[in-house]
Amino acid sequence: MNIIFRVSNYLFRYPWLFAATLGLAIGTAVLAISVPKIIQYIVDNYIAAKESNMLLLGVGVIMVVYIFRELLNCFRIRLNNILEQKVLLDLRQDLHNKLLALPISFFDQRKSGDVASRVIDDVTEVERALLDGTEQGSVAVLTIFGITIFLFTMQPLLAALVLVPIPILFILAYRHAKYTRKNWRQVRDSSGLLNSLLVEDIQGNRLIQSFNLTQRETERFRDQSLDLRKKTLKAMFRYSRYISSVQFISSLGVIAVVGIGGWMVIQEKLTMGQFIAFNVYCTMLYQPIFQLNSLNHMISAGKAAGERVFEVLDHPVDIENSPNPVSFPSPPVSVTFDHVEFSYADRSPVLHDFELTLPSGKVTAIVGHTGAGKSTIANLILRYYDVSAGSVRLNDTDVRNIELGSLRSQIGVVAQDPFLFDATVRDNLLLARIEATETEIWEALEGASAADFVRRLPDGLETLIGERGIRLSMGEKQRLTIARVLLRNPPLVILDEATSSVDTITEKQIQEALDHLVQHRTVLVIAHRLSTVRRADQIVVVEHGRILEKGTHDDLIQNDGHYSNLWRHQTELIPS
Repeated sequence: MNIIFRVSNYLFRYPWLFAATLGLAIGTAVLAISVPKIIQYIVDNYIAAKESNMLLLGVGVIMVVYIFRELLNCFRIRLNNILEQKVLLDLRQDLHNKLLALPISFFDQRKSGDVASRVIDDVTEVERALLDGTEQGSVAVLTIFGITIFLFTMQPLLAALVLVPIPILFILAYRHAKYTRKNWRQVRDSSGLLNSLLVEDIQGNRLIQSFNLTQRETERFRDQSLDLRKKTLKAMFRYSRYISSVQFISSLGVIAVVGIGGWMVIQEKLTMGQFIAFNVYCTMLYQPIFQLNSLNHMISAGKAAGERVFEVLDHPVDIENSPNPVSFPSPPVSVTFDHVEFSYADRSPVLHDFELTLPSGKVTAIVGHTGAGKSTIANLILRYYDVSAGSVRLNDTDVRNIELGSLRSQIGVVAQDPFLFDATVRDNLLLARIEATETEIWEALEGASAADFVRRLPDGLETLIGERGIRLSMGEKQRLTIARVLLRNPPLVILDEATSSVDTITEKQIQEALDHLVQHRTVLVIAHRLSTVRRADQIVVVEHGRILEKGTHDDLIQNDGHYSNLWRHQTELIPS
């Protein structure tokens, strides 16, 4: 019930539109209810008296009622569609905004396809249950109430017999809702996994083809599709048993009207017009009851989807601004790790009593084996995560006290796998600084050794580069990323394995661009290839979250320690 109430708040953002939609729906229901009463009057007063002129008048009245009802219904559908799209937009926008505010840890623990399924499919399911449930449910209840009044005014005993099955139907509805919600939650979760698998196959299509994994992925997709089918059929079979029981019990009321009502007509206790009206009303009475039962089924599915939506909306935002945040400190900027302890959720510690200073205007390189904690150091500076103990400071300011937007806007990142949007070269560069001029853009491209290849593109800066920059080589994407950082001109730069995914020639081109980028900035370089950090002002060797040694390249080679061993191994200087 809490989910229904929370989702209903989205309707109440548009009270007048909702009221108008509901009012028109009620109006169409009232007009529909009036038709059998008009038919009764025509049969008893005009047909029985064989007054053909009045019969035509009565038929004309019915036609006017139907025309007016459909006009109201036309306006209702239009307003309903407008309200539906407004609610969908609001709910999706809130969900999207929350996703952008969630910590990196949220996405580390979830499949991207499942998250997308919550934003697209589950929101639609929730909205459908909410709007249809509220509007159609209200109209159905009003219709049942109105018809019941008409039935009792015509023949109370027969009306009472018609209503006998209704309590049984509501008991069945309650039991069905109680057990089917779990089934529909399983369906939504399975659908999310299927979406995740599809997204994974689309993103990894080149790998699938190069490793000849088509058959394997086909079987995986089929298995997950079969799982979704199995869970959907389980929910639908439960519904089929439920709806069949509902329809059979409802038919008892119709049987009572035909049998007992017919006997009353013979005994002249009921007019033929009343008998016909009773039969029409009986059909009309059970129609909204069927509708309520269908809505009950829909709401169960909607509540299951709503749980998935609100799991995201209710997820805590661990990384937030402090009560009184300050701006990024004025350059030059040094970075200090002061007795830092850190571990990811449910995992062993990554950094232990970690102490390090990145001097302002200098290049500090972090090297070590995979899992040593190198990327974690960058994540803590960017405040993608918060330390478990100790502090990370920029000059003398704890990063937790710096306004998040200010912090991240002053740090440039060049990652191993550069991300580019499906847009033009210009659009991707202007993400760094929207007001950048044409001259500044080309200066940044020149500095990143990217100007020549951009000029060779079909439309230059206006060239669409595809999803994740798929129309560019890895080296070209990396140089565009460097140009984007140059355009931002941040005082602090993080290079996270920036050349590890390219060949030697491309690495040289990127390294030239990086040499331009690091000038007069505080730089953190994370690298596996020691050749890329040889000229760093300070090299720090990290192992299992601790610093083994640090110094310049020459100092560390002379010390003949861990770094020296790594260097000999990578340059194949180990004696045979």
